[in-house]
This record gives sequence, C-alpha cells and structure tokens, in this order.
Amino acid sequence: MLICGVHNHEMKKSFVGQPYAGRLTKDEKIVVADMTKSMVKPRNILLTLKEYNDNTYTTIKQIYNARHAYRSSISGSNTEMQQLMMLLDRDQYIHWHRLKDDNVVRDLFWSHPEVVKLTTSCNLVFLSTIPTKQIGTNCRCLILLVLHQQE
Repeated sequence: MLICGVHNHEMKKSFVGQPYAGRLTKDEKIVVADMTKSMVKPRNILLTLKEYNDNTYTTIKQIYNARHAYRSSISGSNTEMQQLMMLLDRDQYIHWHRLKDDNVVRDLFWSHPEVVKLTTSCNLVFLSTIPTKQIGTNCRCLILLVLHQQE
C-alpha cells in the first residue's frame, strides 16, 4: 500500500503505459535513431525493442516521441524550408527559387540530376504547375512529365 499525504491507494499490478516504466534507455534511443535513419516503420522499431528486452513497457507513442526528438535534433533550429534547401544542396539536386519578399519563397523548383539527363535525351517534355500549401502560401510545385520517344 502506498501512503501519501494526498493519495492512499494500492500499487498497480502492471506498469504498461506508465511514462516512467516505458522510458527509453540510452541504448534504446540509439537503436531508435539508427532504425529511423534506415526508414524503419515505428511498429517494427517497437517489435525490435521488445525482442531485445521482453520486460520493456515501451509504447508506440514513446517510439514516435523518440523519433520526433531525433529528427528535431538533426534539423536544429532550421525551419522546414531551410532544412529542405540544405538537403537539396547536400544531395546535389538542381534547384532554383524566387523570393516574394526578403524571406518568403514564392516559387521553388528542384530536380534530380538524373532526371535532367533523361530530359535532354527526349523530345517531348511537358511542364505543369500545381498550387501547394505544404511548402508555403501561394507557392507552386512544378510537375515534369517526360515521354520517351521509341526509336
């Protein structure tokens, strides 16, 4: 029996779902980070942790929280747009953008270098734009459709 100045209640028989009992250890956080880098689904990360330790009380919510913390630590204080631009530079995508104001992106175009090589070898290229709310307000994504001409 737990006796406290405010609560008097019996001990719980199961700690499933309790935040402290399901807290990830340092080793488990490293496993979650490595598996997140490898694009493993959260449910598979949880199954791996449970195989590693049968007595763990970790829940899927704690896995999602650990993945979010890991991704936030990578991007640091960058906004989503700054992170996107950094990744485009890092992965050597061909990209171009136009600003509306000093800090507001109006248009953004990016393409993988292999797609550019493919378009130079084809005769028919169709370009189209669609509005998107994901990147920013009044920003449009460019859709590139390449038809390969059979010889």
